[in-house]
Amino acid sequence: MSIGSWDPTADAAAHSIDIATGTLQRFIEISQNGQLEQLEQVITGDEAQVFSGLMTLDSAQWLAAASPLSDEDLLHLIRFFTVAENLAGWEAGEKSPVIPLAKTLRKRGARLDRELLQWIRSVSDNRYLPYGPL
Repeated sequence: MSIGSWDPTADAAAHSIDIATGTLQRFIEISQNGQLEQLEQVITGDEAQVFSGLMTLDSAQWLAAASPLSDEDLLHLIRFFTVAENLAGWEAGEKSPVIPLAKTLRKRGARLDRELLQWIRSVSDNRYLPYGPL
């Protein structure tokens, strides 16, 4: 775990962040490129502070953002946000974007396979992942 500096401007930006397609594409590429283990080095400084605001956005915003994405893209985002929640300030609990992303896949008839479910539990302490409070 690393200790960063706090920027009040970046903190304000994190509270007013929208889900941008370009940002989601970047997160998908981080997962595709196998960079999840180096996430602290890939997303740093003010960027990390601003993007942390995505973790607690309303579920409806995530459902809308997820609708145009492919199942494969959603799986990459689930992996990304599962690992991202381990970053300082990215903790989301029951508000995690993983929950609405997994819900979108379920609505499409796609299921998270056993291997992915086990992986989620191995890299995250969030008891709500991937399906939310039961």
